[in-house]
Amino acid sequence: MHYLIALVCTVILNSTAITSSTPEENLGKYLSLLTGQEAEGIATLMDTANMNRLKKTIDESIQYQANFGGYGLQRRVFGQKVAISRLAKTPAEFYLNTLASGILKAARSQHLKVTDREIIGKIQENDDMVHIVARLKMSQGDQTGTDILVCTLVKEGGERKLKFPATIKQMVMVIESTVRQRR
Repeated sequence: MHYLIALVCTVILNSTAITSSTPEENLGKYLSLLTGQEAEGIATLMDTANMNRLKKTIDESIQYQANFGGYGLQRRVFGQKVAISRLAKTPAEFYLNTLASGILKAARSQHLKVTDREIIGKIQENDDMVHIVARLKMSQGDQTGTDILVCTLVKEGGERKLKFPATIKQMVMVIESTVRQRR
């Protein structure tokens, strides 16, 4: 009898461990953050390449602006003008949390909420990459609507990590293009 109970517990624990690392589960964590309008923890879900690009882009943009007496991005990110030496110590997670918080703050100011989410499809690109299609249900005051979101997840160190979703990609591109225009 004890052997049977141990076997059942082992199967349950193993199946839970396997399902907790699925792409859908990791995307679900991201969508839960959106639904709860909470940016904290978002960085742990993102892939390293995008996080490194984000840090490099913001560091270079802040340095470039400072070289010409501009401090707008510093103030937006840090809330004040900071010493350039602080950039090397600032992790990409801080930058992403700042950007994500800004996005969520804008959504809250417009009373836009993600009220429900549903994964409606999956496209397995290869062993290391999967695209998941999700439907987001949103409300803004008395108005409701839906949006389709396609998220890409890549295998990284045995886990599935998200490539930056469109909103974050767009913010990074705006920062990059703003710096390029001034050069």
